[in-house]
Amino acid sequence: MTDIASSMLAPERPVETIWDADPLLLSPDLTCSEATKRFAGRSGFFHTSACVVDGNGHFLGIVSLRDCLNGSVDSPVEQVMTRKAPTVRRGEAEAERTSYDMIDRDIDLMPVLEKDGRVAGVVHAEKAKAFLVEELHEDADRWVGIAGGMKDDYFDHTVWTDFRRRVPWVLALAVAGLAAGYVVHIYEDALDALVILALYMPMVADTGGNVGTQSASLVTRALTTGDVKAREALWILWREMRVSLLMAGTLFLFAFLKVLLISNAADVPDTMTLEAIGLAIAIALAAQVISATLIGAVLPLAAIAVRQDPAVVSGPALTTIVDLTGLLLYFTITASMLGLAAP
Repeated sequence: MTDIASSMLAPERPVETIWDADPLLLSPDLTCSEATKRFAGRSGFFHTSACVVDGNGHFLGIVSLRDCLNGSVDSPVEQVMTRKAPTVRRGEAEAERTSYDMIDRDIDLMPVLEKDGRVAGVVHAEKAKAFLVEELHEDADRWVGIAGGMKDDYFDHTVWTDFRRRVPWVLALAVAGLAAGYVVHIYEDALDALVILALYMPMVADTGGNVGTQSASLVTRALTTGDVKAREALWILWREMRVSLLMAGTLFLFAFLKVLLISNAADVPDTMTLEAIGLAIAIALAAQVISATLIGAVLPLAAIAVRQDPAVVSGPALTTIVDLTGLLLYFTITASMLGLAAP
C-alpha cells in the first residue's frame, strides 16, 4: 500500500492531540482586576482568553483579557464574559476539523467539554495553526516528494530509542517554559504600573510565533536533501535577515498606529504619553519579528548540522524559544524606554 493510500485510510487524530489539558479557569465572581493578574501570572505562553467555570468545573462562558481590561476594576468576570461561545465535546471532536473551524471562525480559544459540561481542556489558536501547518507539510511531502533523499527512520526506532531521542528536548523545553512564566512574574511591578502593557503582550507573542513558524516552514521546505553546505546556510540567514527587516518595519508602523488610535488615553499615567508607549511597544514588536524570523531559520539548519531530525528539534522548540525571547525583549525594551521598574 502506498504512503498516500495509508494516510487516506488512517484515522483522524482526536482533539486531545492539540489541546491544553491544564487551561486557565476563572471563577465568575472573580473581579476584573484579579482576573487580569491571573492572566499575567499564568506560566508558559501568554494567552488572551480563559474559560469561566462554576465551582464544579462546568463551563459558563469565555472571558478575554481585553474584556477584563475594559471592564471596571471591581466588576465580576460574569458581567463581561461571553456566555454563548462555541465548544466541542471530548471523544467526538477531531483535531483537524476543530483547527479548521477555529481558523475559519477566527476563534482564539475552543473549550473541550466532557459530556456533563465540565471543561476537560482547551485548544488555543496558536496550537491549531501550528497543527495545520504540520499537516500541510506532511501532505506536501507525500504528494510532491519534497523530502528529497531524506529517509524516514520512524519505524527503525524501538520505543526506548524513540523515547531517548525525544525526552531531552521535551525536558529542556519544559524548563524554558517555566522561564517564560518567570519573566512575566519578575516584571509584575511594571504591569501593575502600566496595565496597557498587558493588553499588547499577546500581539507581540502571536506575531513572533507566526513569523517564526513561517520562517521555519520555508527553510525546512528548502532543505530538500538534508545536506546543506555552510555557504548555503549563511545565504539563507542573510536572506531571512533582509526579509525580517522589511516585515519589522511594516509591523512597527502597524503597532504604533494601533496604540495611538485604539488605546484608551485614560489608562496612561500622567507622566507618560500614548506616543511614548506606542513607540516602545512598536520597537519591541519589531525586535521580536527580527529575532523570531532568525530563530525560525536557524533551528532547522542547526538540527541538520548536528544530524538531528528537524521534526523532533525545530518544531517543538520554536514556540517555546520564541515565547521566552519575545517576553524578554518586550519587557526589557518597554521598561527601559518608559522608565518602569526593572528587576
